[in-house]
Amino acid sequence: MRKLVFLFMIWIIFPSMAQASEQEEWIVRLRNESEIEMLTNAYKTKVLDVDGAFAKMSLTEEEVSEIKQLPYVLQVEPNYVKRAASVPNDPFFYEQWALQKIDWVLPNFASRNLLIGQTVAVDGKMETYTGQTLKGKDFVFTVGDQSVSRISVQLDHVEGTWRLEVLDDAGNLLGWNEGTLAKLDVRLNRSAPTIHVRVQPIDWTVEPTVVEIKAVDHLLVAVIDSGVRMHEDFGDNILYSLSVDYAEKKRYAEDTFGHGTHVTGIVAAVANNAKGISGVIGNAPVDILPIKVLDHYGSGGDFEIAKGVRYALEKGADMINLSLAGKGETTVLRSAIDDAIHQGVLVVAAAGNSHMSTATVYPASYPGVITVSATNERDEPISIANYGWEVDISAPGDNILSTYLNGYRTLRGTSMAAPYVTGALAVLKALHPHEDAIQLRTRLLETAKDVHEHGYDIYSGYGLLQMQKAIQSPVPSQAVDWLDFQHGQPIEKGRLYWIGFSPSLQGKTAHLFFGGRLVHSFTITNWLMTVRLSDFISEKEGDISVLITDGNKKVIAFENRTSPVRPTTFRDVPPKHWAYKVVQQAQSLSFVRGYGDGTFRPNDRLSRRHGIMMMNRAFGWEAPSVLSSPFRDVSLSSSGALAVLNASERHILKGADGKAHLDQPLTRGQMALMLVRALQIENETLHTSHLFQDVTAGEVRKAVQLLAERGIVAKQSAFRPNDPITRAEFAAMLVRVHERKK
Repeated sequence: MRKLVFLFMIWIIFPSMAQASEQEEWIVRLRNESEIEMLTNAYKTKVLDVDGAFAKMSLTEEEVSEIKQLPYVLQVEPNYVKRAASVPNDPFFYEQWALQKIDWVLPNFASRNLLIGQTVAVDGKMETYTGQTLKGKDFVFTVGDQSVSRISVQLDHVEGTWRLEVLDDAGNLLGWNEGTLAKLDVRLNRSAPTIHVRVQPIDWTVEPTVVEIKAVDHLLVAVIDSGVRMHEDFGDNILYSLSVDYAEKKRYAEDTFGHGTHVTGIVAAVANNAKGISGVIGNAPVDILPIKVLDHYGSGGDFEIAKGVRYALEKGADMINLSLAGKGETTVLRSAIDDAIHQGVLVVAAAGNSHMSTATVYPASYPGVITVSATNERDEPISIANYGWEVDISAPGDNILSTYLNGYRTLRGTSMAAPYVTGALAVLKALHPHEDAIQLRTRLLETAKDVHEHGYDIYSGYGLLQMQKAIQSPVPSQAVDWLDFQHGQPIEKGRLYWIGFSPSLQGKTAHLFFGGRLVHSFTITNWLMTVRLSDFISEKEGDISVLITDGNKKVIAFENRTSPVRPTTFRDVPPKHWAYKVVQQAQSLSFVRGYGDGTFRPNDRLSRRHGIMMMNRAFGWEAPSVLSSPFRDVSLSSSGALAVLNASERHILKGADGKAHLDQPLTRGQMALMLVRALQIENETLHTSHLFQDVTAGEVRKAVQLLAERGIVAKQSAFRPNDPITRAEFAAMLVRVHERKK
């Protein structure tokens, strides 16, 4: 007995020792698919599943060491488990407060059956299809040039297995499905002017009646989760007959956990059906493909998740929702996500609920994934949400009511936030079908409501999802976006950053600017490219711009990443200094920046170069229309060149003798002229006049008077137009300009 107690204590204190020989799931990566058979023959009972050159195996630590030595094995990784990113909460919360928060309005378009009104040949007999029941096995529809993404057939009864085939006029198979459900769905990889629909019951005693044949042109959203339980609040756009179960190996993705049904309801619960709730997509032309990768405990391995992603791609998914998260990275999952991103599929993932950095949380931290955090009714990040530079946007995720296994239930977590974003993207894509993934990302992120901290922050991303603004926002015809580099994010040495381009930009030239100077140019050869910023930039922080030009140097797309000024107290601007408050305010507004030694040098003369750079930040000039310097003494690689081009194009900086003279001091008179041009008030009429004894005539006089009238310059006896302006004086004037514009 004492020996048993001793062994039990050893197990409690040193569980890893006691379980050293236990089997766990591992992912084995081989050199190529042909070598899977060799592995299977060598370890017949150990190989649980295969996917291409990857095999999922049940192994002990000793077996792992052994397999790593095999010449055809490239890699062995744990099959890390991800868990559903949700936390159950109050089950009696019956108001959908979240829809109001995201500025949701029921989309005013809906799905329609493209076969209604078309001629159908039923076993050779012609008639017009109006939705009536049909007897027969072979139905031929003429749909013309209409695009069809799915055919569904509903039978009056089921005796067993039956097969549904869809063919073109030449007899080529467009798609098929087989099962025991009364309704089978077929996704079509391509459409055809004439569609043959064949119903093939297998050993039935009573021939079925076709209750409905439906053809639609829908987007496809894959919900990779714990599956789905068919619900009173779901419509026929839940493609249950095409669902797949990689978690529990059942025929269909039957939800035994509840999480997947909840997530699906947030996206797709039928609107205006007098039942339950309204999903984000309303009744929009969107299909939902349930893919089960989480078991009845809400857990699933990377291997299963990767298979789910690949199945979604095989079925032609336009977007994928992954309301799951966990630590541990595997090549199998990363490669699947990479494939989805490279195919232009929008992948949305929950940030996770461990209140930890997203940097080591997957799939949230994979480049290109749209990572979603969660907010409460006060627009604050929920306490359990993960945070980090990987967070792109937020959506409601606290006490969210949705469909559940046997009714409705409220859950909490970033899992609930992700489907709001997925649903919004589906509506955006349905309304703007010709826009690419980068344009849709731009709509989504640039219209988010700023919450939590000003501008981008690692807790809420670019802010709270706003559907109406995203729908109505004008979007560039060609867009560029950093997929894994945010505003204010420090540059990491050696790291590759992803940039996404509208596909139409391929062949054009991209120009990378840092601090307003050109540091690198390259030809766009793919819609997704990587750049190692540290190859061209030594600093960790600074403003980064990407400008795309055509053959005539015309700027056709651009993207700016600004580095917010981190508040600091300049040691040479003490609280008793006259400019202390305005310098601090100018710094908080990102108008001014200090020097590396912690000084601001308030009394130093301001150069024309730095004056233009400060104005560029203060007025928010984004990009010039043409990337060509108008001045002989300004090259694109010189500091602040981008600001100079912006100022010149707006006729704010005019220079002299074809030169900008950027290193000369900026005089107070020159400052006055540039400010009135930037404010576009140089042609306005003066209503009052202040006597500046040293400014009596010319355009400088009017400029000074216009600024004085607006309180931007002080009304004193002398203005000193020929004196150089100091850094503190100009900071004060820009702050006053900002106050006037508010």
